Amino acid sequence: MNDSGHLNPGPARGRPGFGRHARVILEAATPEESKARGRGMTVMAGVSLSPFGHCLVAESPRGICHLSFFDEGGENDAMAEIRAAWPLAELIRDDGQAAGLIDEIFTPAHSRSSPWKLFVRGTPFQLRVWRALLRVPAGALISYGALAAAVGNPRACRATGSAVGANPVACLIPCHRVIPQDGGIGHYRWGAGRKRAMLACENAPGHLHLPDGPGIPSIAGT
Repeated sequence: MNDSGHLNPGPARGRPGFGRHARVILEAATPEESKARGRGMTVMAGVSLSPFGHCLVAESPRGICHLSFFDEGGENDAMAEIRAAWPLAELIRDDGQAAGLIDEIFTPAHSRSSPWKLFVRGTPFQLRVWRALLRVPAGALISYGALAAAVGNPRACRATGSAVGANPVACLIPCHRVIPQDGGIGHYRWGAGRKRAMLACENAPGHLHLPDGPGIPSIAGT
């Protein structure tokens, strides 16, 4: 990050807030692969409990392609998101393998020597936003306006917010670190309470105090 509070250009790598020793590398499906909609691909999917509630993770041979949360009774809707993203893929249910992945992602005691690999579908603009999010470190916050500027389109705050909301891999692509410029916790696809808990965890052992008034900085470190 530079002195103006914007992100410096760099490779699409970042650190998740949980399991800080691991790095994240994002690979995007090519236009041809996106059109194939998962044809010829096998996707393992499963659910387990995480520190932030029920969690669904899906992994392809190229990397994790989905990570989301759901509340009690929402498992079918969560699984439907994977089927919608990769409708022609062979979907294999494996809660045991999923539990191992989820435990490794969310347990700080785990030390992972290899990076987390992600494989996602998205528009060119969505991919720019998701890659920029990988450069927002744990313990920092960024506003939608600063994120829009970081991807080269400072007037596209609404489109940036839509891309943040479409993030298919929670936590590892840290969309929870984006908050409104005028303060407050803001929206979160999987619930504002969950977002607040995640940010508080990244600021442990202290407590998170998000500003409620106007005028937060573009990027606020702790």
